[in-house]
Amino acid sequence: MLLNDRDQIIAMTAEWTGERYPNGRPRVSDEKIEILKNLTQEEIWQPLYSCGYRFQFQGDLKPLHPDKKLYGRAVTCCFMPQRPDLRQHVFNVARSRGWKGDCNQWVIDSLEESDVVVCDLYDKILRGTFVGGNLTTAVKARTKNGGVVVWGGVRDLEQMQNIDYTALYEQNEDFKRYVDRYCVKHRISVAEALQHYLVQMAGRQYKEQSETIVR
Repeated sequence: MLLNDRDQIIAMTAEWTGERYPNGRPRVSDEKIEILKNLTQEEIWQPLYSCGYRFQFQGDLKPLHPDKKLYGRAVTCCFMPQRPDLRQHVFNVARSRGWKGDCNQWVIDSLEESDVVVCDLYDKILRGTFVGGNLTTAVKARTKNGGVVVWGGVRDLEQMQNIDYTALYEQNEDFKRYVDRYCVKHRISVAEALQHYLVQMAGRQYKEQSETIVR
């Protein structure tokens, strides 16, 4: 299992001379990320192709929000087919490092603002989804304007399309107080709280109340 191995990341990105995250991952500047926002796919693809990166394109993906452009710092991950003995070893290592949840949670817990997860599941769908409603909430909370690209399956599409609890937390004082109290009671972070079903239900109520007042 290799996850956030600093030496390996630095070795694989040896040409990078700029700032890095503590785990060794290159930190593309916010200014460059903003430039990407206004570029077309063709404007990004052509320089990559000319520099020898000719296999960095994947078609046939289905956008969850066709009207929005997804851009940011890529966090790549690849999941191999499961083997019981290997899985046990992987989880033993994970627990020794204090990692919680399952394998997909470990990737999400490492995300920073403006990150985009690029996940290869080898087309797996049945018993192989990378994110659903709850973990998408966690991605939203950690990345703010980032997201996920998955070559494989996801679930809870309707719930994922309606997730915006991070923005609600930042804008609605009543909801923020509710979440903060919830965090203290359960000794968890805001990002973790926003994954919880009860908090999501409260968020829907606050949204409905706000919409009723507006009407």
